[in-house]
Amino acid sequence: MFIGHFAVGLLSKKNDQLPSLAMMFLAVQLLDLIWPILVLFGIETFSIDPGNTKLTHLNFEFYPYSHSLLAAFVWSLLLGAGYFLFTKNSKGSLLLGGLVISHWILDLITHRPDLPLSPFSETRMGFGLWNYPVIEIVLEVLLFGVGAFLYYKSSNFKRKKSFLLLIAFLLVVHLMNLSGPPPPNVMAVAWSANLMWLIILWAGWIEKKPSQST
Repeated sequence: MFIGHFAVGLLSKKNDQLPSLAMMFLAVQLLDLIWPILVLFGIETFSIDPGNTKLTHLNFEFYPYSHSLLAAFVWSLLLGAGYFLFTKNSKGSLLLGGLVISHWILDLITHRPDLPLSPFSETRMGFGLWNYPVIEIVLEVLLFGVGAFLYYKSSNFKRKKSFLLLIAFLLVVHLMNLSGPPPPNVMAVAWSANLMWLIILWAGWIEKKPSQST
């Protein structure tokens, strides 16, 4: 799942209340932001396996520090505590922590049984929705569309064209991931996955108030 995670961030953003959209996106994608870094350092591994599921060519072999249920709770606590330390916003901290966990739950629904419960367990889980392409694609795009629409209507931000461009960009990337050929190699995937940080920055730019000219 890709845009489905962003959809949860969009649905969780209410009006102009904190946390910001950038923080929402950071929370819902935190596990996938940590994962490529660990891959580049050789701590976690995956391989290119065309047909691994009907919607992905990636075989997630070992990623307990980013994508196990226990790790998700740890990263959730760290992000929530860090946010509270700087903002003293307890509701926002709890929300961000919950959004981190939401990533694992959505992955549980879509992945085949490759999600570990902890770095110390061999048990792996996954309901395998990726093997039912039509259902998965329709649900994910619908969820993303609803999230984008509600955010656009309920939030008071100035850079609406930038927001629409971001939504279009995410949809294009999602469709390319679904229809494109298998990636050339593991490192290409890991390096390109780090570009997701640009999406976080883009979301921050959307809500940044334009400077007043004097």
